[in-house]
Amino acid sequence: MAISKEMVSESKYNVIKSLEYYLNATGNEIHQFIKRIEDENPENWTCGFADELVPDFKKMRQENKDNEPF
Repeated sequence: MAISKEMVSESKYNVIKSLEYYLNATGNEIHQFIKRIEDENPENWTCGFADELVPDFKKMRQENKDNEPF
């Protein structure tokens, strides 16, 4: 059974707002994370927030830190 576009859109909105509120995600981080999720599979917005999406966001954030110039 396919996930409806409305459900994906609602989940995306909720994930983004939660990342901004709980992890103080910046606009650049949000844009990067959107690209990361949607390049893989847009239905991933409906994955578990705490057990899948937050760890992936934190991984992306750490990758960004690791790639910062000194």
